[in-house]
Amino acid sequence: MPPDIVDKSHLSPYHLRAIVLDYLSHSGYTNTARAFLRDSTIRHLDMDGEEVAQVEPGPSHLSESTLKQTELRNQIRLELLSGRVDEATNLLNKYFPSVLSLEDANPTSTPPSHGMDYTASTSVHPAHLNLNLRIQAFIEACRTRPLHYPPSTHESTPDPQEVGTASEANTIDQQTNLLNCARKLYAYLKMLPSKGDMERYTKELETVTGLLAYKVPEDSSVSGYLEQWRREAVADQINGAILYHSNLPPISQLEFHTRYNSTAWSLLHELKVKPRPEASLPPTGVQKNPKSTKDTEGLEFCPPFDLQEFLDNKS
Repeated sequence: MPPDIVDKSHLSPYHLRAIVLDYLSHSGYTNTARAFLRDSTIRHLDMDGEEVAQVEPGPSHLSESTLKQTELRNQIRLELLSGRVDEATNLLNKYFPSVLSLEDANPTSTPPSHGMDYTASTSVHPAHLNLNLRIQAFIEACRTRPLHYPPSTHESTPDPQEVGTASEANTIDQQTNLLNCARKLYAYLKMLPSKGDMERYTKELETVTGLLAYKVPEDSSVSGYLEQWRREAVADQINGAILYHSNLPPISQLEFHTRYNSTAWSLLHELKVKPRPEASLPPTGVQKNPKSTKDTEGLEFCPPFDLQEFLDNKS
């Protein structure tokens, strides 16, 4: 029988606190993590009423260096979501040099395993990351209309480099620069680790460089490359690569346990497995007999796990 999302018989308050801190840090909520860390700390007093420093178990404490690293990930993500690819690349090279370093690249290496691991769905190979960043930089250079990323709290006016019209953006000098950028993209193909990668990216470049054929690419058939989702995809991949090269999991403990329970309970339901009488089951939304003390009463098979139903039941 799969474990519940939270097994109260095995998890201490320290473990539950660690899960919350891990989620906040992993998701980039550093200010909230600091506040939660401060407000949830158990303060011990001596006989005189003076506070005594206590060393907490490692998992329930976040170091300042961990939070600083999270803030750097946030900054890199913000740069990419705002279309500032070169700024993001500079931050990567300064604070996370292994992410884009081809010298350290080893496509067969994996970080140490700790029980059940969740593998990210996007590549973390430096050659792929370098090329994807350069492709995104080329896309940003092809824009004739600025795509601002909210919220903009420090800029009241558009960046001078972003202001312009389609006619200004398509001067001879601009077109020459874009052609040079396109040629450099094909040079990056030589860094790819396999022939299959080269073939796949060659087709990608043929489509992306089609932006050059339009004075206003935002109105063209390839305008999808200029939408915000493209920035988000690159930002997600880079964030995952930073976590990988830092030997950190790609998802939080909370998300991992949620995925695990959802998969396990759904499989048990599909296989029509009967629940044990003492089992603690996920909520089903079915009205239970108020006189019953067992979750399994009235259920022929194990129910699937529904996250929304679980959250509604706990609220």
